[in-house]
Amino acid sequence: MRLEKKYGRWALITGASSGIGEGFAKRLASENMNLILVARREERLKKLSDELKEKYNVSIVIAPVDLSKENFIEDLKEFVEDREVGMLINNAGFGSAGEFAKSDVEQQANMIRVNCIAPTILTHYFVQQMKERKKGAIIFLGSLVAYQPTPLTTTYSATKAFNLFMDERLWYELRDYNIDVLALNPSGTDTEFQQKANTSSGPAPRTVEEVVNTAMKSLGRKISVIDGFYNKLLSFVPRIVTRKSIVKLAGSVRKKYYTSLSIIK
Repeated sequence: MRLEKKYGRWALITGASSGIGEGFAKRLASENMNLILVARREERLKKLSDELKEKYNVSIVIAPVDLSKENFIEDLKEFVEDREVGMLINNAGFGSAGEFAKSDVEQQANMIRVNCIAPTILTHYFVQQMKERKKGAIIFLGSLVAYQPTPLTTTYSATKAFNLFMDERLWYELRDYNIDVLALNPSGTDTEFQQKANTSSGPAPRTVEEVVNTAMKSLGRKISVIDGFYNKLLSFVPRIVTRKSIVKLAGSVRKKYYTSLSIIK
């Protein structure tokens, strides 16, 4: 079934100026969805908007909104107006690497605002309309680290566990309203998230197109999905070893492949 018929004509994507968010924008535009693109970098959004409108002839609204602001939803409403959002993709987020005790506590708190509080507020707002129409879709950007305790990215890992748990509970609550809910859990992906921070994407990086394709194949079929065969194998490790062992293993891997990580997506 065509996405516009199944969910509605408009999709809202946060963190749409680059990476996986940009990948979702390109994929949905190619399937004739109108888009509301949300991110802080207005110039990047405008460039992407012009490209997609010319290529696919879809309607696009750019919304340069900072999701870390306390009243961001009021700013966003001015751009959304009365458009019926049928797909909500909670993609925006950022991470940081290093010892928690040495981190900037305000940065850690801001991470929770963007990664957890913002998608909670967005989902609560748009799900009311989806329930009335009895159709819709919500995607949460989780991570492989949601499945295992990962030292040196302590707060980031915790926020992704929140996204995964939020997704699974909402899937149950909203299934009777014909609303599909999915947690997409990638690991290392070739985006500027790693490149600008001068970090490694790990031993088996995936492309943005592969990650987005995994999500679109799984939406409406699964509760959550881990992108990539290698990552699926890694997600099983915590089930067969002790909690203490997996923490030590994850910490060693993190030290090897991730030197620093601090960038808004």
